[in-house]
Amino acid sequence: MQKGKIVGLILGLSAVFTSTGWAQETSGETTAPVKETQEAGVEQDLRNFKEWVKLQADKVTTTTRSEWPTIKSDFARQANKIEGSFQNLSETSKRDFLELKTRFQELEAKPMADEVPLQAEEVRLREKELLGSFANVQNISDIHMREAYIRFMQNVRVKRQSWTSRDWDYADYILQSLGKRKAAVEEKLTTLDEIKIRSLIGEFYTLRSGQEFKEQQKAKKQNK
Repeated sequence: MQKGKIVGLILGLSAVFTSTGWAQETSGETTAPVKETQEAGVEQDLRNFKEWVKLQADKVTTTTRSEWPTIKSDFARQANKIEGSFQNLSETSKRDFLELKTRFQELEAKPMADEVPLQAEEVRLREKELLGSFANVQNISDIHMREAYIRFMQNVRVKRQSWTSRDWDYADYILQSLGKRKAAVEEKLTTLDEIKIRSLIGEFYTLRSGQEFKEQQKAKKQNK
């Protein structure tokens, strides 16, 4: 009887030690995958962030200053998320992250699309492209003013699908030049000419607004 109790006690203690060791091993195994998952998550966030910064660098020449607050907000959101798990990054990734932040600051310091003056030579090329035989705006007579606006909008409709905001800036500049010339001969224009010209001008700005809205929606989708 006494011998049976001793054997039972030994078996019980063995089970306890075995259970404790298994629990410790299990705990260690659980902790390791969690840490690995955290590291993988922040590394993926960094890769996404790197692609996002590259995208902003690629399109900086077409980005306007009015768009920058939204871009900065998106930058802060992504950067803060990575900084919250910064210690889980490898040493190389930590350096990459800091370099990306510096690169973004350099982008912010660059002139935006609407801050770079239009180039005179480029204006002349665009005048030929959009006005054809009416490219010499200062020589357009009152008789041909309506036709010049029609020609302008015909070309805008055809070419606008591939335009950037910079292209619209040049077209807008040419439209303003037409407006100055129109003012010089306005007294000789008929009422029908005035109505047609105003309609064409309205169409131009409607098309531009629509294009800008599409670009904004596209940018939002890319930044998600």
